[in-house]
Amino acid sequence: MQHYYHCIIHAKKEVLLATNFWEKSESVNIIGKALRDLSKRAGDENRQIIVKLMIDHPTKENITHFHNKLPPSKWSDYDIPLPNEIPNISLEVNNYHRVIMGTFHAKFMIVDRRIALLNSNNIQDRPNLEMMSHFEGDIVNSFYDTYLISWWIPFEPNIVCLKDEAHVIHRFKFGINNSKILSIKQPLRHAIARARLRLQCHLETEESDVYLHAPLASEEDENFILTSDERKANGNGFSTVAIQALVNHRRAHSPSVLVKATNDLAGAVIGYDLTPRSQSPLTHHLNKSSKSAHETRSDGNLSNDELEKLASDFSPFIFHEEHKPMPIALVNRLPRGTPGHTDTANPQDAAWMGAFRYAKKSIFIQSPTLNASPAIDGIINACRRGVIVTLWLDLGFNDLVEGFGTFQGGTNESVVKKLYKKLRDGNDGSENYLEVFWYTGKDQARPLNFSQKKRNCHIKFMSIDEQVAIMGNGNMDTQSWFHSQ
Repeated sequence: MQHYYHCIIHAKKEVLLATNFWEKSESVNIIGKALRDLSKRAGDENRQIIVKLMIDHPTKENITHFHNKLPPSKWSDYDIPLPNEIPNISLEVNNYHRVIMGTFHAKFMIVDRRIALLNSNNIQDRPNLEMMSHFEGDIVNSFYDTYLISWWIPFEPNIVCLKDEAHVIHRFKFGINNSKILSIKQPLRHAIARARLRLQCHLETEESDVYLHAPLASEEDENFILTSDERKANGNGFSTVAIQALVNHRRAHSPSVLVKATNDLAGAVIGYDLTPRSQSPLTHHLNKSSKSAHETRSDGNLSNDELEKLASDFSPFIFHEEHKPMPIALVNRLPRGTPGHTDTANPQDAAWMGAFRYAKKSIFIQSPTLNASPAIDGIINACRRGVIVTLWLDLGFNDLVEGFGTFQGGTNESVVKKLYKKLRDGNDGSENYLEVFWYTGKDQARPLNFSQKKRNCHIKFMSIDEQVAIMGNGNMDTQSWFHSQ
């Protein structure tokens, strides 16, 4: 959410934001603050910003109109800033749901048709491990088209970047020196420097009262992130702490490994406070993701040394090393409101089915839930071909919604048992090609059931033969395969 904040406040023309859940929370507060700060900045520069927000919050109006504009009189019910709070922003809210089952499950944002953020999290507070990717270049145009198609009804006022296509970049700079993120470069540097200092202080002195506290770097923060002397001392502008940390990291890792630019134990999490506690910094960080996780303790079987090693490996920001441009396709499906498990004639499902069908060596799937019949069939067929299938699932995730009698395909545990039974029934050893793991929190030694609402995983990711990756908003469950966009 911090990256959302920085991208929003640096918008020049428009922001297009799409999410499934929009719940009153610290996450919503961060977006609200970003819009207020953006309005202030726009006012100072005598310009107007267009902001469009799509959510899925079914109301009686959606029975007759799948796309229903939420009037400003109801914005306060959702903690959306009122027009008088953001005088230099023209905000429009579209509530989209196809009754009964057609959920708008997309979660992404486009800023000025230059940057697209695709993430697994909704705008709500949950104790979830999530994943976000930051995209630039021609693929942003595909996100833009998807937003236009999803919005469907006329814009009032109209969007302003319709003719400003994102440029195709042939030589691209990755990491902190990317020209396209110059506007958020200083806040990122600040986060890196703060993170390294926090970790260094904890590991060397075990004192937390020297940590720098700046959970959301705003406009004013950018003026003191680095002193002029620090800038002169190193051409790339990093603080001494950040440089030393990056040097140590590169010594310890092969150049082929993705460069982990920060071990920010607090800066990337909402509501961080600095009150010293008995938990490890990692546990304290994870507990701040939601109220339900506040009192979670690290596993007693993990020693302090082990927790410190786990903290050192915890990296919310990952910058890619430079590489050649690669092909990316954006696929999705329209929401389908009619009950039933037959609608697979859409680009999203075709991509998944193709991945299962053409895998030659390995398939890796990370999903909070798994029960869609085409996914189950794809896993079984792949294992019988000798393809190693690895599943990372969440123990007990949404069991009440996915379980017996809900017509959703079953809980994760029941599906795993079903998979192994079918594979063993073939008497060809194909069950040996299936590996299943339950998500375990970074500070835990065993999985915690979803019902505890303490350590969950909400990432949606699939890789095939370590050559093709599929990530985004779709789970491997019945709802995502047959009904949700």
